[in-house]
Amino acid sequence: MTPAGMIDPATGEAAAALRWSTGAAGSGSIRRASWWEDLPGVFEALERGLIDAGRAREIMVGTCELAADVRVWLAGQAVEYAMTHTRGQVRAWLARRIARIDPAAADRKHRARVKKRCVRLWADPDGMATISAYLSAEEAQAVWASLRAAAAGIDAPWDVANADAFVGLMTGTAVGTLIPVTVLQTSSGEELAGYGPISPGHAAKLRCVDATLIDLTVVPEPSGGYRPAPGLARWVRATHRHCRFPGCRRPASQCDLDHVVAYPAGGTCADNLAPLCRYHHRLKTHANWRVQALGGGHLRWTSPRGRTYDTFLHDP
Repeated sequence: MTPAGMIDPATGEAAAALRWSTGAAGSGSIRRASWWEDLPGVFEALERGLIDAGRAREIMVGTCELAADVRVWLAGQAVEYAMTHTRGQVRAWLARRIARIDPAAADRKHRARVKKRCVRLWADPDGMATISAYLSAEEAQAVWASLRAAAAGIDAPWDVANADAFVGLMTGTAVGTLIPVTVLQTSSGEELAGYGPISPGHAAKLRCVDATLIDLTVVPEPSGGYRPAPGLARWVRATHRHCRFPGCRRPASQCDLDHVVAYPAGGTCADNLAPLCRYHHRLKTHANWRVQALGGGHLRWTSPRGRTYDTFLHDP
């Protein structure tokens, strides 16, 4: 297990108190410290309303690999440019100048960014969702070229053809084919697993393609040992949907299943299991956060400072 010294309890405390995600709490405190200590001119311009937060962040992040004196000098020029240009223009302006001033810094920034490549999913209203990919420039260009080639033979408007081609490439299905998914039966209607409530018509359409159905109104039997049986694990993840730490929305499919009361004092059963992302699982184990199950999926968290936070099954 990770030693207690490896877990920073301050970020979790700030996130819970401010009702922010852990990532937002961490990056927010870092940004403020950097503006005040490293680039006071940028912070002053922001406070005076000469630039907005987005352009200020572009300057702060864009110059972070430069030597301190060069960074301050270039940031001062960037503020003047940002006052009359868009955020995207500020980003491109900085990239060109940094490449000339300090090519090694540009290379360091690129290597650091490559390590942050990712694909993310957001739920949108009305049974829709957004997927985004953060890739290197050459990867993005190659992916886009493949997507456009696949979309060329689809008789649909540009954006719709791109969407159909994307789904086909990712799932290996033909255009227009419905993809089997998991539909959850709840006391208030049907939901798409990993997404949330969907309309009755949408649910009926999904059931026609051999969707997996999980009835959340029937509680599964407890498991005898430490590890929950597959059916119990699926039920707990589907019921709770995401990490149960205050403000965290990491999907339950990407979380550990934690015993609220540690095993074997607490059983491996629906009332004593909750999904926690790896960071918040370690925070609970090593950083003196306590949690109580109060019934009906209601969890009460107590921070090391003694503040309490409640999370509920119906939290989005």
